[in-house]
Amino acid sequence: MSQISRRHFLPTAAVGLSSIARARGAMRIIDVEVHEILPPYHDYNAKFLSRYHGRGVQIRTIYIVKTDAGLEGLGEVWGPGERFGRFEHYIGSDPFDWVASNDSLPMNMAMYDLMGKYLGIPAWKLLGPKVRDWAPVAAWTVSQPPDALAAEVRSVAARGYRWLKYHVDPFQNVLDQTEAMQKAAPPGFKIHYDFNANSDLVVMLPILTELEKFPIAGRFEDPLRGTDREGYRILRGKCRLPLLVHHAAIEEYMIEHLVDGVMGGHSPLGLSMKYEAIAEATSIPFFLQQCGGTINQAFSLHEAAVFRMATLPQVNLCHLWKDDVTVESMPVVKGSVQVPNKPGLGITIDRRKLETYSKIHISRQPRFLVRMRYHGGPYIYFRRDPDKPGPAMPNLDTGRFPGPVPGYANAVITDFWEDDGTSEFQRLWNLTESGVTWTEARS
Repeated sequence: MSQISRRHFLPTAAVGLSSIARARGAMRIIDVEVHEILPPYHDYNAKFLSRYHGRGVQIRTIYIVKTDAGLEGLGEVWGPGERFGRFEHYIGSDPFDWVASNDSLPMNMAMYDLMGKYLGIPAWKLLGPKVRDWAPVAAWTVSQPPDALAAEVRSVAARGYRWLKYHVDPFQNVLDQTEAMQKAAPPGFKIHYDFNANSDLVVMLPILTELEKFPIAGRFEDPLRGTDREGYRILRGKCRLPLLVHHAAIEEYMIEHLVDGVMGGHSPLGLSMKYEAIAEATSIPFFLQQCGGTINQAFSLHEAAVFRMATLPQVNLCHLWKDDVTVESMPVVKGSVQVPNKPGLGITIDRRKLETYSKIHISRQPRFLVRMRYHGGPYIYFRRDPDKPGPAMPNLDTGRFPGPVPGYANAVITDFWEDDGTSEFQRLWNLTESGVTWTEARS
């Protein structure tokens, strides 16, 4: 019997699903509700997340797609909805028109929720045969001082996670962070280090070699520039822990076996299916990082249920908020979450909570300074408005002030100095009006 490739299967499956839909009668999309919500972060890290990323990252946008059949489909994205375009072109169409679409990840969620509800089956059955009932997941956070990252490890481990991913940045020392997390971690807990695809082999190899000495170290994402194929080839031969890539030509890196795994980040369904097909052909595992709450996680689990090579923990952010707008919660048990088995995504909206958290009032950030303290000096201060568009933390022009070249292993610790009403804060606030300022270490 000849085998059917995934490339053949997808259009064939789309025709089959459309035929089923026609046999049961037409269903048309008549409206898309858009709700921007601002559910609360957990108390222990809410202030740091707000200062680091801004309130725009705390916002999520919920889409409720309505049909003339009386069914509603749910989708969501991380951040304000206008970042992801408008959806008028869905009005009047049949959800079955969007099988395996590359158009929009939140609309993928809503369409498969509708199709599954219409047919009375879970969404994973529309994607392929199930290969797992539970999918591994990883928590996510931002780079913080060592003691704060230790608190992150304790918090997410207590909620069932066994992996924590974070973006390493040059404002902290990654070795100091790791040492603190190691002391806080339960046995078997691992860290996924996400570097920034902005360095080279000479700089990164010594750092990764030191990190490998910690039992908590799990894997490294984007340690080198995405164009440095030869660097990855050499590093993979020298590095004991798995190397992953995101900001690069992912398909080519898989085919050339330059890495041990890839991140299919924020990908609409059609692209995720492409990664799965290449992963099966190359035996390179991958994971999805799709940011949002419970609705988003549910869809990611349906994908992971059928993607044979999605063996790495799927990264989600639903643990960041201490409440959500869904009736169901999805507890993490020993590092994994059970795949929903109800029709569609298996998730229902809580209209009362949706109304509560849709009443968004984003207050102005209080005055604070970013304070970088190098061991032995200097102490560097600058203002930052995290609610303005731009990178999470800026790239500083090192030619304008003293101190080491920014790097991941400098003797530095960075925090946010809240306006405490002291004359010293006011003095430095005045000095930073025109940009970066610095003092000797005694300040």
